[in-house]
Amino acid sequence: MPNSKNGRKFKMAKLTVTCLFAFLVVIGGFHQAAIGAEKGPIKIGFVAPLTGPFAQIGMDMVEGFKMFWNEKNNTVEGRKVEIIVEDEAGDPAVAVTKVRKLITHDKVNLIAGVFQGNVSYAIAPVCVEAGVPFVNTASAADDLTQRKRSKYLLRICHTGGELGHVAGDFAYNKLTWKTAVTLAYDYSWGYETVGGFQRVFEELGGKVIQKVWVPVGTMDFGPYLASLKRKADGIFEGVTGGPSIRFIKALRASGLMEKWKVITPGTATDETILPALGDDALGVYSVWNYSAALKTPENIKFVEKVKATLKKDLTMPIAINYTGGDWIMRAITAVKGDVEDKEKFLQALRSVEIPNALQGPLKLDKYGHAIQNNYIRRVDKIGKTYQNTVVETYPLITQFYKYDPETYLKSPVYSRDYPPCKFCE
Repeated sequence: MPNSKNGRKFKMAKLTVTCLFAFLVVIGGFHQAAIGAEKGPIKIGFVAPLTGPFAQIGMDMVEGFKMFWNEKNNTVEGRKVEIIVEDEAGDPAVAVTKVRKLITHDKVNLIAGVFQGNVSYAIAPVCVEAGVPFVNTASAADDLTQRKRSKYLLRICHTGGELGHVAGDFAYNKLTWKTAVTLAYDYSWGYETVGGFQRVFEELGGKVIQKVWVPVGTMDFGPYLASLKRKADGIFEGVTGGPSIRFIKALRASGLMEKWKVITPGTATDETILPALGDDALGVYSVWNYSAALKTPENIKFVEKVKATLKKDLTMPIAINYTGGDWIMRAITAVKGDVEDKEKFLQALRSVEIPNALQGPLKLDKYGHAIQNNYIRRVDKIGKTYQNTVVETYPLITQFYKYDPETYLKSPVYSRDYPPCKFCE
């Protein structure tokens, strides 16, 4: 009998402890929710080009970012997340006005998104001055995480120079080009992609014999194509987004694609425009940090999720901005929702690592830029569908490629005239 009584007492004590623990968990949950309600929603200003030549990319950026947060019921750590979308229309002046409105009127805790490099360069000082973090999810402006870096600026996508570096290596070592011509947009994106390509290609032993710049908004590429030097082994081109459709079709019609291989940054053959490019883009190589055709378990599942949720095929802007949402959520979780503690929140944003992101392993260097895989893709036709087939992987590429960062930063930023075209004829 004494043993029986002791057993009952033990069970009662155990039950009491269990109930007390459950009670504390519930109370803790209510307390966390109360704190969240008291502080109000976490506000994220999301900036993208929703009109103009990159509008489809911008709309996909928004869809990917919102898709992530919708899956989380727009809530993290007991706090609602409010996403305020603004159209920067590809215009730096418009973007500055919109970002100032987000910061001063909407009181956002963070700015995210952005596609064009010149837009990023324009809004970055606004964010830094206001002390508002800018999580760059899609813009390649090199110097944001290099000479103009700030603790408030971080990027989880790519730089133009980074893509150019890899393209230069691939052109020389895999396609065995000895000479190349380049053609790209006449602004920071073109300068940085071409600069990275030229630097690596020529250091390996190649020669860039011609550099052609075209104004943003160009509709007729015929005169520029007619000026290209035919004796080159291939072309690296930086016409991207919607205008890429006109450019690649004109390049195909010129007959140059029968002679040359073509390498370009990934937005020139983005999944948003592959159907419109059609057979004209077959065989075009691109370098990017993602492809919808990646055969990783995470990406295979995501392709089907996008079809089910958004009723459309997966594109790059959807994927990398979904990852952007994931990155921000992890940082908010790390500070238990206390984004008002700016120093702690900034540190959390820069400390996130995602070992199995949609594009592969993802973390930041000490300058605030992503260390990630770069992929060489080739446009192929599988049945009636076009895709960017991954044919080569450059693992864990940094914005400085194989160069020492501090030595690299002593060189000028890639520009219209740097590197100089010493082999141009």
